[in-house]
Amino acid sequence: MRAVCSPASPVSPKRFLFLFSDTGGGHRASAQAVKDEMTRLYGAAAQIEMVDIFVEMRRWPFDRFPEWYPTAVGLNGVPWHVSYHLSDALPVVKLLSRMVWPYAGPSLCHLLARHPADVMVSFHGIPNAALLLARRKMALRNPFAIVALDLVSVHAGWFTPGAHKYIVPTEAARQRALRAGAPAKRIHVIGMPTRRSFVEVCDVAQADARNLLGLPQDRPIVLMIGGGQGMGPLVPVVRAIAERKPDAYLAVIAGRNRALQDALQALESPVPLRVEGFVTNIAMWMRAADMLVTKAGPNTLAEAFIAGLPLVLYAAIPGQEEGNVLHVVENAAGVWAPKPQAAADAVMALLAHPEQRAAMAARSQALAHPNAAEEIARHLWELRR
Repeated sequence: MRAVCSPASPVSPKRFLFLFSDTGGGHRASAQAVKDEMTRLYGAAAQIEMVDIFVEMRRWPFDRFPEWYPTAVGLNGVPWHVSYHLSDALPVVKLLSRMVWPYAGPSLCHLLARHPADVMVSFHGIPNAALLLARRKMALRNPFAIVALDLVSVHAGWFTPGAHKYIVPTEAARQRALRAGAPAKRIHVIGMPTRRSFVEVCDVAQADARNLLGLPQDRPIVLMIGGGQGMGPLVPVVRAIAERKPDAYLAVIAGRNRALQDALQALESPVPLRVEGFVTNIAMWMRAADMLVTKAGPNTLAEAFIAGLPLVLYAAIPGQEEGNVLHVVENAAGVWAPKPQAAADAVMALLAHPEQRAAMAARSQALAHPNAAEEIARHLWELRR
């Protein structure tokens, strides 16, 4: 008798809770990149909810953290630097979490009750110890993963004991996790999650990218970025570069910082200068460019590596981004130029030596993890029960 195959059983939907915060643009962007990949890979079987943990706690002052973040990392970075290093130890992280628990704990538990999930994933370093306290208080048994989003200088808060997986972007981050006491078998080096568009745009010829953006073909393009929030001393850097009158076209992306965009547009530049606000096609801008002048944010660096761009780093947030500078410089993917005139010198030198620029571009691309978001999505899917 001929066998009859039974129809394949549909995969039951699984709920994933992605916790992040808009304290800087990278946490949301990384979570969104992984969400997009999970949806692409598993369709409706993966039901993903993204929640800004501090805002959704609905408890002052935590719900103001995204609003206060630019100020916190300002003031030459001194307050942030001090607080970062003073808190960068697991005993301190646990102590601080226990101290605020009587006030913040009920709000955190209510948040988790409002957003039930089969798998919980943190894309932020600060709340993990408190999240684990809440999980114990609520007797939650669903798997919990942490996706660390700092390349090298990874704060201890990312490695609070109790997570089922710690996903990190570099070997240096893995060593930091081991020193913090995370079990080796639970640490996975995958890379920084970036949007698929950065991989797809690699198939676009640079000339076509420039045509799409209305950029010239006859000279190098120097792209300058202050991250999604337009942070760092970008105005004096752009002014210093423009005053050197490079034989290049300058393009600046100000992000969501309207004041920065206005200040840049008011500059009187002796060379062609184009200023844009927040753009949704930053991958195409990187494809069109010949070099990138930026602060040392981990998301921007991960994107630039995929694009194979030589880097001029003009700023870094003290503490968390200091290791990023070493990662770029030690791998000969870029230069550290923390003063406007130093940044201008670096740009002029790279423009004058195309062979050096090409070598730096190759070293930059060697650091790329273009499929990290997809790999992270697969790792998180494995946690479902």
